[in-house]
Amino acid sequence: MTPLALRFRIGLLVLAGSHAGCAWLGWTLRDRSADLADASAQATQQASRADSVQAAHQQNLANFRTGAQAESQRLAAQAERTRQFNTLQQDIETHAKTPGRDRGDADAEFVRIWREANAGRALPR
Repeated sequence: MTPLALRFRIGLLVLAGSHAGCAWLGWTLRDRSADLADASAQATQQASRADSVQAAHQQNLANFRTGAQAESQRLAAQAERTRQFNTLQQDIETHAKTPGRDRGDADAEFVRIWREANAGRALPR
């Protein structure tokens, strides 16, 4: 073979080798870039999930506090109604057992007790 043909073949081999090397390097960089983008997307998604879980937890705590407060208010109102009922019941028994009252007349104490019982709440004395 002539030195020119040999140089030409060597040049073609070097050119083919550099193209193959560049292609391999491009694929490697593309794969690494895709892996990095995937890892970044997963990290963002996990952070978003953590934020969502934290927000849901905070909402759950707020709902629990609101429910506990509402239940506390309901129990306080029920205790107040029970107290009023017991007071009213005691007033009725006291009025009924008071000697010397004419049972046919509605005196002021009877009217107060009757109004209180029908109003559903205590009237000021």
